[in-house]
Formats: sequence, structure tokens, C-alpha cells
Amino acid sequence: KSARAGGEMVKALILVGGFGTRLRPLTLSVPKPLVDFAGVPVVVHQIRALKEAGCSEVVLAINYQPETMQKFIDEWSPKLGIKITISRETSPMGTAGPLALA
Repeated sequence: KSARAGGEMVKALILVGGFGTRLRPLTLSVPKPLVDFAGVPVVVHQIRALKEAGCSEVVLAINYQPETMQKFIDEWSPKLGIKITISRETSPMGTAGPLALA
């Protein structure tokens, strides 16, 4: 499937830049979107649902542990069969801030 809006491929933005303070101690060693849920990182469930809905690309708006998130993308993008890119905040921009970077 491929979703199109006016002939364009559809991208999705997932805001994953938070520090995950409410999930501590789980997020002391791994970013919140990579916390295991049912055997895979929680963000994988979101990406699978987006792909099933027809999205062709997912942009992850990141801030916390960018190197760990890049390793995730390098490993999981081919496994999931969808393009995953990052939009990195150099400083926290608030909830809607990453939309300006995407």
C-alpha cells in the first residue's frame, strides 16, 4: 500500500525527543521510544501501524541520546521496510517545536 495526498507520498512525524523522566529507571539507559514493549521497542509498534496505514516515510524528532536513536534507525529501517529519518533538536524546542525542523 502507499498513501497519497494530492499525488504526494505521505510522511509521518513522531515526537520522540523527551527524556522519559516518568519512565525512570527504564529510561536511564535507553531512550523512551526504545523501551521494550511486547518484545520490541515501543516506537516499532507505532511505525508498523503507520506503514500499515500507507505511510512511506517516518521522521523521528529526537533530542535525547541521538547516537542510540541513529543505531536504532540503521538496524530497524531495513527490517520494517520503511524509510526512517531523524530531525534532531539541538536544544529542547517544546512539544510543537520539532514541526518547524521536519
